[in-house]
Amino acid sequence: MVYPSEALEIILSNVKPIGEELISVFEASNRVASRTVNALRTLPPYDDAAMDGYAVKFEDIKNIPTKLRLKGTIKAGDDVNNLKIGKGECFRIMTGAPVPEGADTVIEFEVTKEVNGTVDVLKPKKKGSNIRLKGEDIKYGDTIDFKGEIITPYRLSRIVSTGNVFIPVYKKPSVCIISTGDELVHLGDTKDGIVDSNSFFVKALLKQFSIETSYLGISKDKNEDFIQKMHSAMQFDIIITTAGISFGDYDVVTNSEKELNIEWFFKYVMQKPGKPFAFGKLNKSFIFSFPGNPVSTAFCSFFYLVPALKKMTGYKNFKHQSIKAILTEPVKKRNDRVHFNRVKVEYKDKKFYAKPFETQGSNIIESIVQCNGFAMIEGNLIGTIEAGTEVDVFLYDFGFLS
Repeated sequence: MVYPSEALEIILSNVKPIGEELISVFEASNRVASRTVNALRTLPPYDDAAMDGYAVKFEDIKNIPTKLRLKGTIKAGDDVNNLKIGKGECFRIMTGAPVPEGADTVIEFEVTKEVNGTVDVLKPKKKGSNIRLKGEDIKYGDTIDFKGEIITPYRLSRIVSTGNVFIPVYKKPSVCIISTGDELVHLGDTKDGIVDSNSFFVKALLKQFSIETSYLGISKDKNEDFIQKMHSAMQFDIIITTAGISFGDYDVVTNSEKELNIEWFFKYVMQKPGKPFAFGKLNKSFIFSFPGNPVSTAFCSFFYLVPALKKMTGYKNFKHQSIKAILTEPVKKRNDRVHFNRVKVEYKDKKFYAKPFETQGSNIIESIVQCNGFAMIEGNLIGTIEAGTEVDVFLYDFGFLS
């Protein structure tokens, strides 16, 4: 068996991005940029007004109060190539409108008074006030470097504003999932059994990263059924299985591994939940074999699968970051495995506090619903870990911060 940190490093050392593609900005949300792009426009394209007011010469407003002659109005989008301000003149100007030749300052309406074509300037302004200079946001040819970062609406706005229509991004890996077990039933089945919720969880989790997961169904506890499904799965970059990875008579993943010629990088991890978790390769496909208990699948998907997929899709930062939190209640630990206890984290008085769920059984789905983090209790800690102990917590739900 390996420890969780070893298991994660083994996984991450084997996976890598699978390639690039060029897509349009209309498809780019939540993808990861694979290269830099260059600005195809200068912003602003000319000096423009930062607010509604009057475009003036600073020399004319040095001594306040003063009067200026109004020559006309300039609105956003107007052509000012033939407009010019002379001594003692001004233009009424709207936000975003180009500044005419000769003007170097914009005075907001609030400090002026307009009467019969004359504008009284009542308060002084600094030279250059309320003017946005050409190219102060970005210049033509400037590099936009989002490589390895997800294209959020904010970053997409930057890219589109500079005239780029296409963006190079990392390709998304293809993923499939096979659930195993005679006890499983599909959602909507009327016969007794356990609804295959693991597949729904994995699909929903990966959807958050814009990765679609193909569901290949439930394999019965028969080797031939599982092997047939695995042959179909070999076309995918990643194969996920749930259950059947222990050494029981009907654990089809283990019982079929030799015939399928699966190469395991490790099998079993010194952790709770999710001890019977294996990672390997079948031909060119990576295999993540999760335990059947839903909490174990949820934890292993979060802690191992998500960082792997992030690395494969080009994320610059693909590892989970933990926070320090203080246990509000004691935790009992009876073995030397690394425990990842479900906790509800709250932020109070500038500190994080972690309240353990009342039961830590790996079959209790309610524990991952009510909690928002996994508190890591190191293997060398055995017995009672007292309230007040500071532990590392990996958050999986940040809603409590909103």
